[in-house]
Amino acid sequence: MNPSQNPSAIRSKKEITDTLLRLMYTYSYNDITVKQIIMESQVARKTFYRNFVSKDDVLIAHIDSVMQQYICSLQQLQSCQLSDILDIIFNFCRQNQDLLFQLRDNNLMHLLLHKWKIFIPAIHNQIVSPDYPMFQAFSAEQVDYIIAFNVGAVWNVIMKWIEHGMKDTQDAIKTTLLKYIANLSLFI
Repeated sequence: MNPSQNPSAIRSKKEITDTLLRLMYTYSYNDITVKQIIMESQVARKTFYRNFVSKDDVLIAHIDSVMQQYICSLQQLQSCQLSDILDIIFNFCRQNQDLLFQLRDNNLMHLLLHKWKIFIPAIHNQIVSPDYPMFQAFSAEQVDYIIAFNVGAVWNVIMKWIEHGMKDTQDAIKTTLLKYIANLSLFI
């Protein structure tokens, strides 16, 4: 994807992206073609290819954009309290519920997981101080495993929430998770 900041290019990218997302409500992602996106968005073919390589590139660019918003929310955290992090995660999911359902319905959730596995370790290194008490007893390699463990746990909670149609309240899920984590020490 071409990262141009030209206002016309930004509008074209948005129109192309919005069109793909709209088409995904009606058609299977696999059945959508670049030609269909071009026709529906009413952009020139060369405009599409000036901004994107393929329809996959459109979707991945959108996921990147959404992930950047998530990362910005994490960067604004005043503390690394689990409760606050869970709020950001659940708010991110709620704000992007339509996208999550479209990814699920088209068997594309792996794209989001792939991005999450890249972004989360990077943001951890930015927002968590090396002398943060929770991680002082661990080497960098051990912290990598802890992050992978946490990403997997959060991912599966999100997938379960989506599977339930995101009908459960964020607070109920968060309360359950925090209660479970608080009780973990009883079994170790």
